[in-house]
Amino acid sequence: MNFLAHLALAGPEDASRIGNILGDFEKGTPEALKQRLPEPVVGGIIMHRKIDRFTDTHPTFKKARELLAPEHRRFAGIVIDIFFDHFLHHHWQNYYPADSDSFIVEVYQLFERRRQWLGPHFGPLVSRIQQEDWLTSYASMSGLQLTLERVASRSSRLEPILDTLNDLQKNYNAFEQHFLSFYPDARAEATRLLLQKNTLTNAFP
Repeated sequence: MNFLAHLALAGPEDASRIGNILGDFEKGTPEALKQRLPEPVVGGIIMHRKIDRFTDTHPTFKKARELLAPEHRRFAGIVIDIFFDHFLHHHWQNYYPADSDSFIVEVYQLFERRRQWLGPHFGPLVSRIQQEDWLTSYASMSGLQLTLERVASRSSRLEPILDTLNDLQKNYNAFEQHFLSFYPDARAEATRLLLQKNTLTNAFP
């Protein structure tokens, strides 16, 4: 659910950014995905999945999980991703020369330019993402609450996510410090993946 981070960590090419945003929506093996998507887009999807594995096993991510109420920890993979996108907004200038607003406008233009790559699951969401400005909404508490509501609406099983904003507010500074510790490592891992010549062909679970 950390759309902003995956887009920021992707390479600057259209295919890399689209692939990295599709990682939560496209399932299957690389070979199956290549039947209907360009190979560089599939490379972005694979990169997204590798970043997710890196994140889930990072010591700082595990510490952030402990800040959630016990009944919320089973949703940590979703919730902390969303919280970290919030902090990425607020610390964007520490990592990138252009401002976040310009980057988001560029991403929305990319979605229009490459609609043929967006697929049956993500493609129908794009108009709503743009109209409601999902990528900017992470920046505010009210926007975070709307994001959590969107996620919770997918299944009754996810309803406890609605209360996780309280966890963030109670432990805001600690979550922020965990993000600041984690994100440079995520950027380094993304750079390593982008430089790997075999990124497109590596298998994944």
